[in-house]
Parts: sequence; C-alpha cells; structure tokens
Amino acid sequence: MVTKRQLGIAVISLSVLGALGIVAVHVLGLGQWSGFGPLQRIGVGLASGGFLVGCVLVWLGDRPA
Repeated sequence: MVTKRQLGIAVISLSVLGALGIVAVHVLGLGQWSGFGPLQRIGVGLASGGFLVGCVLVWLGDRPA
C-alpha cells in the first residue's frame, strides 16, 4: 500500500524535475522570448505548488494515501 510519505516523495521528485526541465529550456534558448516566457512562469509556479503539496504529504507520514 502506498503511504502519504511515498506519494509526497514522488510528487516532490516530479516537481523538481519539471522545474529543472523548464529552466534548462530557458538556459538552452529553446523558447521564443528573449526572457523568461509566460508559460515558463506558469510551469515554475505549478512546480513550486506541487513541491509544497509534496512537502505536506511527507509531513503527514506513514498513513495510507
């Protein structure tokens, strides 16, 4: 059975990978804008929200999800 801690770790991992991917796209210059584009801002915002949700899930501990 999956616990809230395991689910939280998975959510945190995916959020961090997503944010790193978005920043990598910016660094490599694959976007159309010269700065940080609006979709990149939305993506980083969603990734940070996912990170916070994952932290709450990890904090809730070993109860079933």
